[in-house]
Amino acid sequence: MTDIPDPSLCDLAHATDEEEQACEERRLAAAQNGDQPTTSEAPALIRTVDVGPIGIYFTNVNRSMGLRAHSHTGAVTVVYDTIGRHGYPSFATTNAALEARIHELTRAVFKDATNEDIADRLFAHLDGYVDPVWEPWGGQYRLRAVHLDVIGVHDDIGHDNSTTRYTVARPHTQQGAR
Repeated sequence: MTDIPDPSLCDLAHATDEEEQACEERRLAAAQNGDQPTTSEAPALIRTVDVGPIGIYFTNVNRSMGLRAHSHTGAVTVVYDTIGRHGYPSFATTNAALEARIHELTRAVFKDATNEDIADRLFAHLDGYVDPVWEPWGGQYRLRAVHLDVIGVHDDIGHDNSTTRYTVARPHTQQGAR
């Protein structure tokens, strides 16, 4: 008898639905416990769903830099960790609800905020947010990151005509679901 290593979770073909379900339950339990894969050459995987870029327009007064009120176009990309078999349900209706929430959050003037502050505030308001439209689709997910892309133009304040990305992200070591 030769020593053949056991295959990694779910490497085997599934003959029945019950076998597939049992295999999936083992995979999810291992992922939630932070277990490493059974093969030494494969690192733990990070599974995410990125939604965006969602176009925005916002105005801020950056008092810490002495800047008057000014406006930017930009984009927001929202990144969710996939914790279960499927994560954030990315569909037309769910993404429209997320877009509406982001537009609601960026509608008013940010009266004393740097671009970093705006990214922080977007993260804080989206963390834990679940729109009722998302509920029927289920999923296990948690906000990982918010990317705020600010599109600049040459102006009298001194902006550049490039895009600058501001990111607020949760460290990869934190676990949990919505």
